[in-house]
Amino acid sequence: MRTAAPLLEVRDLVREYPLPRPSLFAPRPVLRAVRGVSLTLAAGSSLGIVGESGCGKSTLARCVMGLERPQGGQVLIDGEDIYALSRAGLRRARVKFQAVFQDPYGSLDPRHDVRRILLEPLASLQPETGRAEHASRIAEALEAVGLPAEAAGRYPHEFSGGQRQRIAMARALITRPALIVADEPVSALDVSIQAQVLNLMMDLQERLGLSYLFISHDLGVVRAITDRVAVMQAGKIVEEGPTGEVFAHPRHAYTRRLIESAPKPFSGRRRRARAAQEAPA
Repeated sequence: MRTAAPLLEVRDLVREYPLPRPSLFAPRPVLRAVRGVSLTLAAGSSLGIVGESGCGKSTLARCVMGLERPQGGQVLIDGEDIYALSRAGLRRARVKFQAVFQDPYGSLDPRHDVRRILLEPLASLQPETGRAEHASRIAEALEAVGLPAEAAGRYPHEFSGGQRQRIAMARALITRPALIVADEPVSALDVSIQAQVLNLMMDLQERLGLSYLFISHDLGVVRAITDRVAVMQAGKIVEEGPTGEVFAHPRHAYTRRLIESAPKPFSGRRRRARAAQEAPA
C-alpha cells in the first residue's frame, strides 16, 4: 500500500552566513547555521524543534517559510520545492503555510485595526477574493480563535498579550493553510496564558487538521503540544523521534543534558494544563 507523501519535507538543508574577516587579507569565515538538516512532517501532525539559543532552529524555520534562501538542500510543501518555484508560484504555495512569531506586541502593526491586519495575507496571497469573502473569512478566523466579531474594529493596543497572540493565530488561519510554523509562539506570555494559547492551538489542530512545525527552547511546551520532536545542536539534528520516547529515553548526550537542565515538563500532550480555567487570554 502506498503511503501518503509528507506535507513538509526538508532535504539536506544548508544555510550559511559570511562573517567579518579577522584581518585584511584573511579569508572570510562562514557561519553554518543549518548544516544538512533533513526532516519530514505528516499532514495533521506536529513536530517540535528544540535546542539551545543559537543552535539554528529559528534559521531553519525562516528557511521553511521561504524567508531566507538556503545555500543547499530543498524544502518541499506538498511535494513542491518552494525554492524551485517562480515568484508567482511561491505566492500561490504560500497559501498552504503561514507563521506565528514570538512577540505578539511586535508582530502586529499598531497603526492598523484587526480587520486590516487579518486581510493583509488574504489580499496578498489570494487577491481574487472579494469583499463578501473577506468579511466571511475575518468572522471565521476570529471565531476560530475565540474572539468576538467586534474585535475586527479594534487596534492591537486594546488587547492583552494573550489576545494579541490569538489575533496572530487568526491572521495565520485566514488563508486556510495546512501548515503553521510557530516560532516560540508562547515564550513572551505568562505561564497561565501560555496554557490557554497552547490549548487553543491543539484544539485548532483537532478541528481543522492543521500541522505544526513548533520551534521552542521550552521542553515542557514542546512535550505538551507535539507528536514528534527533533533536537538541534550547532545546526544539526542530533536526535529525532516520538516526543514521549525522546523525553523518556533520550539517546544522545546533548538531549540528556537539555532534559536534565530543564524545569519539570508538562505531564502529557492531552492533559496539557487543562487545570488552567482562567478567562480566555
